[in-house]
Amino acid sequence: MPLNKTLSAPTKLEKTALLFCVGLSVIAFLFPELLTEHLQPAINKILGYLGSPFFILVNLLLFSVIAIAISPLGQRKIGGTQALVEFSTFGWLSMLFAAGMGSGLIFWGVAEPALHTVNSPLKQSLYPNHQTSGLALTLVNWGAHAWALYAVFGLVLGGLTRNSGTAGDISAPVISATKGVINRAWQLQLSFSIKLIAILAIFFGVVGTIANSTLLLRKGLELELGVESALFSGFIIIFLIALLYTISAKLGLKKGIQTLSKFNVFLAFALIAWLLIFVPIQPIIDIAIGGTWDYIQLITTGTWQFESVLNDPVWATGWTYNYYFWWLAWGPFVGVFLAKISQGRPVWQYILGVVFVPTFVTIIWFSVFSGSAIAWDQTHNAGILEAIKADYTQGLFVFFEQLGWQGGLLIWSSLLLLLIFVATSADSAVLVIRQLSGAGEAQTWSLYAWSFALGLCAFVLLVQNNEPLNRSVAIIGALPFLIIFILQLIGFIKEFIREFKH
Repeated sequence: MPLNKTLSAPTKLEKTALLFCVGLSVIAFLFPELLTEHLQPAINKILGYLGSPFFILVNLLLFSVIAIAISPLGQRKIGGTQALVEFSTFGWLSMLFAAGMGSGLIFWGVAEPALHTVNSPLKQSLYPNHQTSGLALTLVNWGAHAWALYAVFGLVLGGLTRNSGTAGDISAPVISATKGVINRAWQLQLSFSIKLIAILAIFFGVVGTIANSTLLLRKGLELELGVESALFSGFIIIFLIALLYTISAKLGLKKGIQTLSKFNVFLAFALIAWLLIFVPIQPIIDIAIGGTWDYIQLITTGTWQFESVLNDPVWATGWTYNYYFWWLAWGPFVGVFLAKISQGRPVWQYILGVVFVPTFVTIIWFSVFSGSAIAWDQTHNAGILEAIKADYTQGLFVFFEQLGWQGGLLIWSSLLLLLIFVATSADSAVLVIRQLSGAGEAQTWSLYAWSFALGLCAFVLLVQNNEPLNRSVAIIGALPFLIIFILQLIGFIKEFIREFKH
């Protein structure tokens, strides 16, 4: 009998996870100095030790998924030979992109490349053009590596657990890796612990994103409506986000998540098209080509010693390594979600759709938004870069305000886009958390409980008004989950070796 069916404590697991999440949120609210004075420095120190080795591991995973796609393994189906494709290609791509990182692109679309342009951490002798290298560094953080990490999670869970009769059991690969090492009683306890850590990683990873998105939404409302009560407006925004992702999760995959994801992809491409029409296109093309070339150089020459191309190696800890552990925190829910929506697709198509298509869209997005903002700043002396340097949360809106009558329309469109993107990520996370915890579809209280918990913790972070803190909280669960992830990879490899032997 599959292990997930013999584990007779889904209610205990869910109660334990909720207690941890809500309890930690209350403690953080009552004693905020624990976050700012102790948590942040501790996480930065840990990243200083683990960042570089994990960066190398993610590089290996990127090259591995490319090798898998072009190997005979690429012909295998996600979910087994009898699995059928459930969603259209457009619906599938829309959902995976919206779940993976849609909201972050709105937050950082203008700000991050601009920050790396103004203060480039790269060695001048290697990358003299700060505009293109700023885009390249952003793509290192948001491009193929992040999506390769997600793809591996989906392969481990979709290619192994579905074929081994343990669908949706994130602990199955680890149990496979420990066969013959620990007895069944210990396997049950291990399974419970793995699912608990995975739920915590998902929860805090998404909470950090909700808090960051709320900061940007609040900034937009302050600019457009003159809202002065930052805390109250933040509360209303989090309430709206929670309401939206709760309704979407209640409607399910096809009616809720897929519909919102498709709408947002249409709106995102409409924003890109608008900028390409009304902003000079040549600077965008120049930055896109130069930035993509610098990006290729960075991920090839800096693969094993990324810090060697930096003026200050500590920069990688605060940015790239921080991001990669954030993606690791999102990995459990994005991986389970990808495995769920990718059934029936050949592995080569899965890797093409999960790694290369989103990376291409990410290149276009950052090229258009950062390229147009930087070009506008240079030609109109608009002070956009200086404003971003002072407060990067307002980068997108400072740029849009320069565009006259179009600016207001673009700001409201981007606010709507951000609101729905963060909701689609959150509703996907709630769906997976409930699946991992053993909650049935009919258990409506479970949906409401997790929606409330996410909103509560996001509000606690909003009170701190500290974007770096949001990122630190987002990777709390990723640090212990790293051990589980490595065991998952070992179990995945062992399963394939066993198949080939037979």
